[in-house]
Amino acid sequence: MNLRRALSDHWHRFDLRRRARPGFALISNNCWGSGFYQDLGLAYNTPFIGTLVPPQCYLRLLADLPGHLAHPLRFIPRTRYPWDHRYPVATLGDVEIHFMHYADAATAEAAWTRRLARFPHDPAAWRVKFCDHHVALDPAHAAPLLQAFDALPFPRKICLLGRKIPALTCGVLLRESLPAGRVPDGHAAYRPSLRSFDAPAWLNA
Repeated sequence: MNLRRALSDHWHRFDLRRRARPGFALISNNCWGSGFYQDLGLAYNTPFIGTLVPPQCYLRLLADLPGHLAHPLRFIPRTRYPWDHRYPVATLGDVEIHFMHYADAATAEAAWTRRLARFPHDPAAWRVKFCDHHVALDPAHAAPLLQAFDALPFPRKICLLGRKIPALTCGVLLRESLPAGRVPDGHAAYRPSLRSFDAPAWLNA
């Protein structure tokens, strides 16, 4: 990492701690959101930590978030998607939750249950994030999926992008991802995203 980028990351971390107020709960299609809680020293008040939700499942989840969260987790031996996985996968109603950073189902379920108990019921606290990391792998279906997210009635949502899509009202372009055409996954997208939009203002809105 060059010096300019390191200084920028240091400043954005400081700015986040200086300006961001607690009380938000992050909903993310992958583990991107954990960086905010770690930087701010907050307990995880969202079950979407260390998880991956495939794009189609994520959109179904968001279409009725309270209804889906009311379902119990049911662990399954393999995903319906053509992905090779060595981590626990569960269904939540008609969506899949991939516990990418958990060794076994018992640990994953305990963490999910503990964090879900802290999750605020008030939608005003929700901050919803999507990205094009997995969507961009399927160009034929990318635009409809991104547009479907953009149309969801969440006032505080963002979609991290590795290419310019002016039609998306919630799009946030990560310029350093332009050569790849999609953003990196999870943790790798967190620092670049802080350099790309006013995260404290978004959290505080």
